Amino acid sequence: MLALALHASGAAEADGGLGPAITPAQQYSLALEAQTLGDYAGMAQWLRAAALGGHAPAQRMLGMALIGGPALYGSAVPADLCEGRLWLLRAARQEAAGVADIAYALFGRPRGDALTSSCEAS
Repeated sequence: MLALALHASGAAEADGGLGPAITPAQQYSLALEAQTLGDYAGMAQWLRAAALGGHAPAQRMLGMALIGGPALYGSAVPADLCEGRLWLLRAARQEAAGVADIAYALFGRPRGDALTSSCEAS
């Protein structure tokens, strides 16, 4: 459904050959639309694209989605604490509202904490 809307509007990824590239903010909007439609795999894909583009709200939401994983989105979004931590910290570095508090609450513990020790090793 999202792909059809993108094709109809001409706003598709440049490498897909369907039209001009879309901005990270537009990708984030598509992620929110996918979430509303219950397309959680699509949501994660659009969030990742926007997050890679440096969009702090997408980085925050992707981090939280990866931490919550199946508890929030079923099998469509597997839990990944290490990657979730990475995205939250990237968003916090941009001083996105509230993200620094979330990142600290989840990961601001001393090194060697059981929650993040496997992330620090990699």
